Amino acid sequence: MTLALRFLAIDEGRQRLHLIDTRDGTAGWQRDLDQYPLARDLQRIGADRALVGFERGFVEIDVDSGDIVRVCDRWSGVTAARRLDDGRTLVTGMNLDGGENGIDVLTLDADLRVIATARREGDYVRLMRPAGDGYLLCTNDHILETDAALRPRRRLAAPGFEHAWMAERLADGSTLVAAGYGAFMARFDAEGHLVCTFGGRDAVPAEVAPLFYATFQVLADGRIAVANWQGHGPDNGHKGRQLLVFDADGTLVDTWSDPVRISSLQGLLVLA
Repeated sequence: MTLALRFLAIDEGRQRLHLIDTRDGTAGWQRDLDQYPLARDLQRIGADRALVGFERGFVEIDVDSGDIVRVCDRWSGVTAARRLDDGRTLVTGMNLDGGENGIDVLTLDADLRVIATARREGDYVRLMRPAGDGYLLCTNDHILETDAALRPRRRLAAPGFEHAWMAERLADGSTLVAAGYGAFMARFDAEGHLVCTFGGRDAVPAEVAPLFYATFQVLADGRIAVANWQGHGPDNGHKGRQLLVFDADGTLVDTWSDPVRISSLQGLLVLA
């Protein structure tokens, strides 16, 4: 069966953003990200709009055309941007307040004015996700769960986490993590205990070539789509399978690649 997904994709290797339909290689669009470097984060914020976080802030795009409809370009060191249901936006990164050796989460109102800041010491952070009244921060070899002031609540860690990329709190209280260079997925229960790992090099066919598990998304039917990033630069498309799909139990059920269009899939937002 042909994988049937329509999604936005950040190709980090070529610094491009794509709209892709796996059923039709000629569909969709692509745009260069030269003006918006180090784009990492993607979020759907409406039927026809998506938020794209990049090194200096974020942009809002029209999903169907790829047109930029709003820009917030203000900092240096942004690693994540997240729109909340009430219209506020959370911006996470390193030293966003002008300090040193710190992780910041800034809260912006609907007019993009900073209305709250939170800071803690740290030298690494990637994607941030809200978790209850606090946050999940990917801090290299562990996930740090904090309150809204970035005070630690607990650590989630598994052997092999290296540049852990993304953690997401699920509806049942469990947490799913992409292990970065560990090249596996990890699931923790509601108490923070490691339940299982899946998708590692010894659990998938050799042609998958797990290198770095980056952005993932739990789909409506319980499947888990994972971006398998293959390295910096423009010529990585043939090194492994770029998009992996696991069932809810962690068994690999499908893969997809387009090495002509994409070098290194890092950001992923499934639309349908």
